[in-house]
Amino acid sequence: MTLGPKIDWSMGAVLKNIELRGSTMGSRKEFREMVQFVRDHKIKPVVSKVVKGLDNIPGIEGLFEDMKNGAQFGKLVIEVSSDGSGSSKL
Repeated sequence: MTLGPKIDWSMGAVLKNIELRGSTMGSRKEFREMVQFVRDHKIKPVVSKVVKGLDNIPGIEGLFEDMKNGAQFGKLVIEVSSDGSGSSKL
């Protein structure tokens, strides 16, 4: 809902009693201000574990297990690399 309050919700989803949960965010201006604040204060996220590659199914399953068990303290990261160099191009 960053750009507007319109959400397309199909009747099929209604009939299946699907529940949607989300959050609202601020404006683009507030997002730019937040990014600048993070840069200015050199804020870095705490990373609990990094798994390399989207094809690393056992590693990714391990991340889900960590979430399920509450075993992580920080972010759980899947590192994506299209050229095998180890650095993400996303």
